[in-house]
Amino acid sequence: MTYTTEAKVEAVTQIDIDATTYPTTAQVAVWITEIEAEIAERALGSHTATDQYVDVPSAEESAQYWGFKWTPATDSLQFTYGGAGVIVPLANIKSPFISVTSLAKNDQALNDTPSWSTLTEGPADGSSFILLKSGLKDLGYALYFYDNNPSAGPKRLKLTYTYGFNISSEILGEYCTLQVAVKVLQAKMGTSSASGLTEFEGQDFGRYLPTQYEKRIKSFQIRIKEIETKYFPRKHSLSSVII
Repeated sequence: MTYTTEAKVEAVTQIDIDATTYPTTAQVAVWITEIEAEIAERALGSHTATDQYVDVPSAEESAQYWGFKWTPATDSLQFTYGGAGVIVPLANIKSPFISVTSLAKNDQALNDTPSWSTLTEGPADGSSFILLKSGLKDLGYALYFYDNNPSAGPKRLKLTYTYGFNISSEILGEYCTLQVAVKVLQAKMGTSSASGLTEFEGQDFGRYLPTQYEKRIKSFQIRIKEIETKYFPRKHSLSSVII
C-alpha cells in the first residue's frame, strides 16, 4: 500500500524535488519504498495475504486438537470445541489476524488439476466453517469445519485473509511522509542551499543553514515520536533516533 508520495514530501518540507535536485526524485522514491516496506513488515495498518495454502490434518491428527491448553514452555496450544467436526490449525499465518476474506477447498487427487470450491464462513445458512481464536493475543488460530469438510492432505485449502495492527492510513501516511522528509532535510544539510527555508532563500549562510535544517528535523522527529507512542504497538517503532 502507498502511504506517501514525492508531492507530499515536497509539501511538508517546502523543497522542490526532481531529477536535478539533491536529493533526486529517484533517491526519494527509494526512501519511500524502504519506509513503506518496513510498515508492511511490521504489520502496521491493514494488509492482505492472498491465496495462502493450508494443509488439512487427517481425522486422527485433527482429533488431537480437541482440548484447549496452552503450554508456555513449548508455546503449544490445543483447542477445545464441542460437537463433531474438523479442526484445521492455521500455521505460518501473519499476525495479528483480522479476518478471513475468502476460503476455498480442493478435493481433487493431488495428481489431478485442482478444482477450487469457495466456502462460506459462518455461522450462517449454507456456511461451512468458523474461525476459532484462542483468546491469547496473536496466538492459536484455527478453522473449525462443521460442513463440507475438506479432504486431508497438503495444500487442500487456499486462504486469503487480512492481518495487521489497526492504525489508520491517515496516521501512517503522515508518519511515512515525515520519515522521508527527515531524510530529505538531512541530505540538504550537506549543501549551501536554503531550499525550504523561505526566510533564507537566495542567500548563502554556510554553516548556519545546517542548524536551521536541524531545527526542522527536530520538529519532525518530535511528531514522529508522538505517533509511535500514541498509535504503534510496543516493539514496532521504525525510528531509532533519540530526540
